[in-house]
Amino acid sequence: MLQRESWLLGDSHVGFQVGLIQRATLRDRGAFISTLLDLNPALMRRRPPPESQAIEFAFTYVKPHLIPLLTRIWPIPDDLPHAAGMGDLDRVKRWFDESGKVALGDLAGHFPTNRARTRNDLQWGESSVQQVLDTAFAWAVLNSHFAVADFLLERCADINARWSSHEPASILHELAGLHENYEAMRFLIDRGIDMTIVDYRWGAARPRAGPATPRTTRRWPSGWPRRNDNERRGRDEGIRVGQRQRRTCRVFWFMAADMSPYRNNSRQVYVPIL
Repeated sequence: MLQRESWLLGDSHVGFQVGLIQRATLRDRGAFISTLLDLNPALMRRRPPPESQAIEFAFTYVKPHLIPLLTRIWPIPDDLPHAAGMGDLDRVKRWFDESGKVALGDLAGHFPTNRARTRNDLQWGESSVQQVLDTAFAWAVLNSHFAVADFLLERCADINARWSSHEPASILHELAGLHENYEAMRFLIDRGIDMTIVDYRWGAARPRAGPATPRTTRRWPSGWPRRNDNERRGRDEGIRVGQRQRRTCRVFWFMAADMSPYRNNSRQVYVPIL
């Protein structure tokens, strides 16, 4: 479709191209990103590259295997959270002095202090060193870099920080609700995370686990519910139906004059869902 509608690859649609890559990152569509970049969109030629959340999404939603594709456009920021998300303990240690105290230098150079939207989503208010530490710890745990996570935990990262991908909750909610990473859950539980923290949408953290088997139940803390076969089958069928219903999405051609999709001569293009 993008080969046929080549105008979408031009300079006036760089924002659209960024949006495609962000959506593809969220949905783990590495092949789509690779194909798009092979078409040499204008985005590839922008210096500096436009602002994007694609790298952030890769760490937050545990898609580190997409990083080599994304770094064809955006470099990985040189800060504490990104070093932790990569599992680079040597780089992480650069942000601490010999006594073990955090030494970030310019706070504005570290995520999420330079991303107001992320802080607002988490209701974190003004930027602080603790926000940087807690984000670095969360990314290390989510991406299973437990040596880095332990290092940060020993240096005042808050295991009970109200952190989640986009709502105030806890890292355990993120793992249980989206990733079902039992090893990471056990890491947090063994180190004393508060399991009574409530996400206002779902309550206390519980995994959306599959049928009970010897393999899975060994990993579940006592008291967590076991989803039976019928519940799992219903959920999976619902996902398949939803995917069929959302097979296409409408993308407007935003006119360069006023960026409005409501002009009479605007065009509509249907793009297969990523």
